[in-house]
Amino acid sequence: MCAFHLGWFLGPGITVQGWNTPNFAKSYDWTKPDIFRDGARRLEQAFFDFLILEDTSAIPYTYGGNMDFYLRHAAMTPKFDPVIVTPYILEATKKLGVATTMTSTFYPPWILARSMATLDHYSNGRMAWNIVTATSDAAAQNFGYDKQFEHDKRYDMADEFVDLVKQLWEAWEPDAVVNSDETFIDPSKVRTVNFEGEYYKSRGPLNVPRSPQGCPLLIAPGGSPRGRKFSGRNAEVVLGSAENIEEMKQYCIDVRSYAVSFGRDPTKVKLMFAVAPVITKSRQEADEYKQNYPKMLEKRMQHSLASMSFLSGIDFSKFDLDAPVGEIKTNGMQTILGKFKDPAVTLRQIVTSPPRWPIVGTPEDVAAELIEAMAEVGGDGYLITGHLKPSYLSQIVDELVPALQKRGATRTEYSHDMLRDNVMAF
Repeated sequence: MCAFHLGWFLGPGITVQGWNTPNFAKSYDWTKPDIFRDGARRLEQAFFDFLILEDTSAIPYTYGGNMDFYLRHAAMTPKFDPVIVTPYILEATKKLGVATTMTSTFYPPWILARSMATLDHYSNGRMAWNIVTATSDAAAQNFGYDKQFEHDKRYDMADEFVDLVKQLWEAWEPDAVVNSDETFIDPSKVRTVNFEGEYYKSRGPLNVPRSPQGCPLLIAPGGSPRGRKFSGRNAEVVLGSAENIEEMKQYCIDVRSYAVSFGRDPTKVKLMFAVAPVITKSRQEADEYKQNYPKMLEKRMQHSLASMSFLSGIDFSKFDLDAPVGEIKTNGMQTILGKFKDPAVTLRQIVTSPPRWPIVGTPEDVAAELIEAMAEVGGDGYLITGHLKPSYLSQIVDELVPALQKRGATRTEYSHDMLRDNVMAF
C-alpha cells in the first residue's frame, strides 16, 4: 500500500467557526487569528501537508433576494482576508504549508505574484496558491462589473493569468542576488517580461527576488469539464469533489488525461479528494448517526438552500420544495448541477438525501475505509473539510490520524522543509 497525503480545506473560510452548531468554539474571539493559529499547530503535529484557506469576495444576497439570511445566520459571511491571516499561521508553524485563495478573475496579476512571492520568502518555501475564478455576480459587482464573466471565459482568463504570473516569478534568475561588496543584484539576471495577451498585459519584472520554491505550489479545484481541463493544464494539486468511488475514478482519469494532453507528467499532478469524516465512539453510534442523517439535513435545509443559491446564482427560496425542479442552468459553480441530473428530483430530496458515501465510524473503521477507497481510486490523498473547531480537530488529529499512521497510510514526519518537496515526495 502506498502512503497518501493529508490536507485540510477550511471550507468556511476565515470566518466564525461553526456558530450555533454543536461544540461551537465560544472561547475564541472570532475577530482574532488565534483559532487558525492553534488549528494549524494541531495539523502540523499530525503531519498534514497543508491548510487551504478558502475565500469569497462578497456578502451573498441570492437567497430571498437579499443579505438577511446570510447575515442573521453567519452563513458564508463574515469573512476576513486570508492573505492577511496567512502570516499569523506561518509564524505559528515550521513545516505546514499554507494555501491562500486568491481569485484570478479580480486580482491584478502583478499584485498577486508579488504577494505570493513575498509570502514564500517569509515562510521559507511553504506557500501555495489556491486558484479560483470566483462564481457569483455579487463578487463581480464588488469589483465594478455588472455580472460575472461567462463560466468558460473565466477559465480562459485564468489560463492566461497563470502564464503571466509564472513569467513574473521566473523573471529573476535563482542566483540574481549576489550581495557582494561590489554588486547586490546582477542586472543581467533580472529581465522584463513584456507580456501581452488577450486579457492581461504587464511589463514586469517583480521587485521581489525569486522565492525559495521558485513559485508557490499551485492548487486548483475543478468540477466542470472546463475546470478539470484548467487543473490538468496548471495545477500541481487538484482539489477533487466526488460523491462515490466511481466518480472519484472518473475524476482522476479526466484530470490526468488533460495533464497528458498538455505534455505534463501526470504523476506530478496530485489528486486529493474532499471528505468530511464523522468519528464515533462505536459502530452502534455510527449506525444511529447514519439513520439520523435525513433529520439532521432537514434541520439545516435553509442553510443548504442559501449556500446552493449563492454558488449557483439561483434563488431557491422561490422554488416549491416538493415539486420537480426541472432543468437547471447556471453561470455559477457548475458542479452544483450534478444534484439536478434527474429533472424529477425535488429540492427537499436534494437537501435531505444522505451522502452516497457516508464516512462515519470509529477511527479504525474510518481509517480502513479511507485506505481502501484510495487504493481503489488511485488518488493521492484527502482534504479534510470543515471548521477548525477544537473538538473536531481533536477527533481527526488525535484519533483518525494515528489510526492511519498505524497502517502506514500517512506520513509520520516531514521529509523536507519546503512544501512542494513534501507534496511530491510520494
